[in-house]
Amino acid sequence: MIYVTDIVNGMLRTLTRDGTVTATFQDPAFKHGWIIDNIHVAATGQVFVFGDNSISQVDTVGKTILNTISVDIANPASVYFNEETRKLIVGFRSHYNINEYKTKTVPTF
Repeated sequence: MIYVTDIVNGMLRTLTRDGTVTATFQDPAFKHGWIIDNIHVAATGQVFVFGDNSISQVDTVGKTILNTISVDIANPASVYFNEETRKLIVGFRSHYNINEYKTKTVPTF
């Protein structure tokens, strides 16, 4: 699957390799005020989309939010999911720290 986000409209599109759109999911939480990539797909298949104040785990089909983490600092700029510790490692725009968030991620099969 290929995942494409639209930060202005808060939209996630899921496509097949040939470009066929299989799902479109809109959520205001996906909007982001900065022009950045706001998606991370972990090696284990979990899909994370982040906006200005939260990070959402979305199912691999791209139609349902499985889990949402509210972040205490605005404007996440990069997200990485550590499969061993089950934590999200988050860097923020204009903030010099990296924060870890414990997750209740839902496994994808």
